Parts: sequence; structure tokens; C-alpha cells
Amino acid sequence: MKICQNRTRLFNTVYVKGERKIDALMLEGWTPILLTGIIVAIIIFFISRKTSRKTLFLTSVVLSLVCIGVVIYSKEAVGGWDGIGLAFVTVSVFLGIWVGTITGAIIKNNYVM
Repeated sequence: MKICQNRTRLFNTVYVKGERKIDALMLEGWTPILLTGIIVAIIIFFISRKTSRKTLFLTSVVLSLVCIGVVIYSKEAVGGWDGIGLAFVTVSVFLGIWVGTITGAIIKNNYVM
């Protein structure tokens, strides 16, 4: 069975015996790391709409401390390229937490009547 790949900018289409078999997003390289940060930012943004500012910032600080702990763990215990990959994902989550927190606080502040 011969498998050919046709890669476009967004989709990875795999053809098996001349027929289109699989359409999937190409999640290679930086895409999973960036998507993780974006998803966390969206989640924190929606949490900010439902909670008070004090709870929002307390949650963000606790999650940030967890992220710092994971970065230290990835450097000390895991090490190597696996540790670097874990650190990149954690930094993306950390940035997502604070982007979602700040955006949610600003938008919540603007819509207060």
C-alpha cells in the first residue's frame, strides 16, 4: 500500500491508492504549543467573566506558581530536549494565563455599569 502526502498550508491530506483518506490539521512544530496558550487564554477569559477580580487574580497567581514549578521541574528532573519542550509548553500556558487575565479584567472593567 503506497501512501502519498500532499501538504498545504493548513491541512495534511493523506492519499491511499489515489483516494483521499484523511484530512487533519497539521499540528507540527510550534502549532501545539501556540494552541495550548491560546486555549488557556480563552478559558481564563471566560472564567474572568463569571468571577470577581480578586478570585481571578488569585487563580492566575496560583496557576502561575504552578507553571514556575513545572519549568523548574522540567529543567532539574526531566532535562534534555524533553525538558525544553515541557518548558516551552509551560511558558505558553503561563503567557495564556496572563493574557486571558488582563484581557478579561479590562473588558470586565469597561462593561461595568
